[in-house]
Amino acid sequence: MHPTRRQERILAELRVHGSLSASDFAEREGISAMTVRRDLAELADRGLVRRVHGGAVSVETLPTAGAPHRPAPRPSRPGSPGVDGPGNTEGGGALFTIGLVVPDPGYYFPKIVAGVAERTEALGGRVVLGISRYDPARERQQVERLIAAGVDGLLVTTTVADAFDTLELLDQAPMPVVVVERSVSEAPVGADLESVRSDHESGAALAIRHLATLGHRRIGMAVFDTPTTPQLRTGYERAVRQLGLDPDAPVEVIDESVGVGEATAAYIRRCLDTGTTAVFVHSDHYAVEFVETVTEMGLSIPDDLSVVAYDDEVAALADVPLTAVAPPKNDVGRFAATMCFERISATAQTGFASRHMTLAPTLSVRGSTAPPTVFDS
Repeated sequence: MHPTRRQERILAELRVHGSLSASDFAEREGISAMTVRRDLAELADRGLVRRVHGGAVSVETLPTAGAPHRPAPRPSRPGSPGVDGPGNTEGGGALFTIGLVVPDPGYYFPKIVAGVAERTEALGGRVVLGISRYDPARERQQVERLIAAGVDGLLVTTTVADAFDTLELLDQAPMPVVVVERSVSEAPVGADLESVRSDHESGAALAIRHLATLGHRRIGMAVFDTPTTPQLRTGYERAVRQLGLDPDAPVEVIDESVGVGEATAAYIRRCLDTGTTAVFVHSDHYAVEFVETVTEMGLSIPDDLSVVAYDDEVAALADVPLTAVAPPKNDVGRFAATMCFERISATAQTGFASRHMTLAPTLSVRGSTAPPTVFDS
């Protein structure tokens, strides 16, 4: 193992346990105790650890062996499930295990999963993944499975925004829990749970500001009904109000289970009838279909209608590459893993307030937005 990587693992173990035995660490990692003592001396010289007889302690907090949620060092377990397969931490067993439950392995969430895995592995841990497939009963089964398996922390994206049964289950979990891409700050249960999510309200506002800067005054909104939709609508309405835009542009939630093409065509006709020159569309999949319907109606994007998509998963692959807002999915995963680790680790024993973190989306401008052909009054 490279010295830098080895020293990072030493620091990770100290953050988790508060103290480290040089001989035990050397045995687990398959290296000499002399090598470990040399690493500890170098880290102590840099002020990162405090040397004690036989090893070191963290400078961040006093060692608190036996404190709640303090996992023991884990040996490698060949064949055990995880995001990256068995033994996903180089040179020894994982220091801790985080359970991760997401609704969908194929759309939106892979980047969140990757962010969780990257950060967890860097901290010396491993991830065990569960998929709920937007089934509330399966979601609770996955959470119960991971709790029973004895994971050291849980990251969960609920199937719906108001999954109160699952939040109640998480609130009673015996390990730290972070809710991912869902807001829990105003939920009637789970008030003590922490959360990390994209700021979808500001993401919607980012799209509307971009279109307003181009000169659009009537900007509509067409969306599928997803857990993100209420936050997008809040951000859209706030931006329309703050920018003094026409509040009567058509806003519609499209029922994706029946007649999407017909509903979209009817919505586009409403846009034309009302002088609406731009539309904010969610999700990416729907935005691609939206562009196809506009083209089939003999209209042009962006000449007749500018379009901004939300999610930026496949927006660049539409017939007209779509300007799109991208939630910071990888960063959401990384920060969620970090937040959970901090609760697992020794530093959590000093105590700090519960946190609800929001991260700002970004806008990628492509070929689907331009100034309106005729500025509406």
